[in-house]
Amino acid sequence: MRYYISNKDSLKSTIEEIKTYSKTYENDKVTVIDLRKSHSQYLDQEPYIIIVQVERDTENIGRKCEYKEEKIVGFFEDEEE
Repeated sequence: MRYYISNKDSLKSTIEEIKTYSKTYENDKVTVIDLRKSHSQYLDQEPYIIIVQVERDTENIGRKCEYKEEKIVGFFEDEEE
């Protein structure tokens, strides 16, 4: 599980970024298992705590995402390992 904090305005895009960047392998499944508002205040922001779980199918992990571009847009079809 990983913990991240975001302000309310960018919460949805932050969740998608977290899910994308949490992957190590292309077939990893990232799920938000808890989302709650934090009690602490930081300047004028409303912080949230987002807890995600990364599940890996060890029988079919897929290719390793070594670059951030691979996590964002995936792999090119002509790439072979």
